[in-house]
Amino acid sequence: MLQKTIMDIYAGHKEMLALLRELVLIQSGSYNKKGLDRMARTMAGVLEETGLETRVISFEHCGDMVLARTSRAGHEPGLLLVGHMDTVFPADTSFDFYREDGDRVLGPGVLDMKGGLVVGVFALKALARAGILDDLPVTVFCNSEEEIGSLYSRKIIESLCRENRLAFVLEGGGLNSEVVVGRKGKIGLELDVQGRGGHAGNLSAEGKSSAILEAAHKIIQLEALNHPPDILVNVGLVRGGMGANCIPETALLEVDIRYKDPADETRITDRVRDICGYMTVPGTNAGFRQVSGRPPMPASLETERLYSLVEEAAQELELPLARETRGGVSDANFIAAAGLPVLDGLGPLGDCDHSEQEYILKESLPQRCALLALSMLKAFPGLKSQSV
Repeated sequence: MLQKTIMDIYAGHKEMLALLRELVLIQSGSYNKKGLDRMARTMAGVLEETGLETRVISFEHCGDMVLARTSRAGHEPGLLLVGHMDTVFPADTSFDFYREDGDRVLGPGVLDMKGGLVVGVFALKALARAGILDDLPVTVFCNSEEEIGSLYSRKIIESLCRENRLAFVLEGGGLNSEVVVGRKGKIGLELDVQGRGGHAGNLSAEGKSSAILEAAHKIIQLEALNHPPDILVNVGLVRGGMGANCIPETALLEVDIRYKDPADETRITDRVRDICGYMTVPGTNAGFRQVSGRPPMPASLETERLYSLVEEAAQELELPLARETRGGVSDANFIAAAGLPVLDGLGPLGDCDHSEQEYILKESLPQRCALLALSMLKAFPGLKSQSV
């Protein structure tokens, strides 16, 4: 029965692409609540069709979210599937199309990560058709604000971790069939510099207390903290001043920091504090605040065991599989920090996410659906029919 179901997955390729098209054409940038609420309703309807008990969780300040469970979920430790419905593209983006081009599919979120949502849905459909899904304790959570830090959803995810014993996250896979066994941690900072404003034509002999000039020194000092590949620091956005004829009174730096070792978080924060405490330009001062963050997802023995399980499924399906550690973060970081074994990157294969060239390889959709379905089954060794 399972072998036929796996074959049906490949036969249902057009159905997968149809759902992917529907999801991609819903504009769901992280701040587009109307679009995200529509995504939540759509995903809730699709998941309900698989036989899951589904509900939409309403939010005022972000998009609604979706929680779905099999009848056995919550009654025994099970498997948590996590995906997100938001994209990095704002509501007014010109990247608002779905296009199939040869062996590729292009569109906002095809890789990050509406393609992963499709993989999750059709893996569940396959197990339901095989009469297996009702026997599995599976919980599905669809986040609406992963791209902006999961500020509202983090507590939900951590609560769901306490009910389960392992997790799969449906971010896109790598072009060489990679899944993700580790991720760096992230610190998002805003650094404020204060100076004294004035007319640029009235500069005194004592000099000027320019916030932008001090910010320039801070940028050099912050960038000097880079120690690749373990510590990556990027001053990505600079704001300040009113005009060329005004001595700038304020400046703002937005800083992204990625780190591998959990102990580095304190060391890096202490160094940033030291940088803010020393002024090169007289009459200026500076401070910083952390606006976002995710702990690292370190590679571990538990992750390797989970990878071996998926690798076994890949071998039975005669599909390639590889492992990688990524600098980017996801909800898998929170899951790992909660102590739950987690494997990420189980979505379709592709590249160029967070850009208008984002794409997936068309053939990888059914391949990853089959891989996820069989991996989910293998996560519960007490069940029958665990091989194709």
